[in-house]
Amino acid sequence: MIIVIDTNLYISALINDNSRKRLDVVLSNKTYDILVSDALLQELIEVANRPKFRKYASVVQTETFIQLMMERATFIDTTSEVKLSPDPKDDFLLVLCLDGEANYLLTGNKIDLLDLKSFHQTQIITLSTFLSIYS
Repeated sequence: MIIVIDTNLYISALINDNSRKRLDVVLSNKTYDILVSDALLQELIEVANRPKFRKYASVVQTETFIQLMMERATFIDTTSEVKLSPDPKDDFLLVLCLDGEANYLLTGNKIDLLDLKSFHQTQIITLSTFLSIYS
């Protein structure tokens, strides 16, 4: 199974123990192929290093978290162009889903991406929904 995980779920896992445990259920299952792209990695680094998150995770913790995530994930070079998300800043996730042929896009985005429900062969659902189906 091929999965794309939205940046907001990685950030939640970085700063919150409960979120980290929930995401770890997915990350620790080696039968799931977790995809990342340069755009996802760049957004993760930019968001994780915002000053407001420093009280939750130090620079070292953030770097370690990102390194562990990259060791677990499969890097995909994306080439497609997509302009479909209600929030254009999320189109890079749809590109990753398309180019990586993802089965699922997991997001905590309460609107926008979840409103799409699916994109090509990718189902767009919350982490909670995914865990209720597969764990």
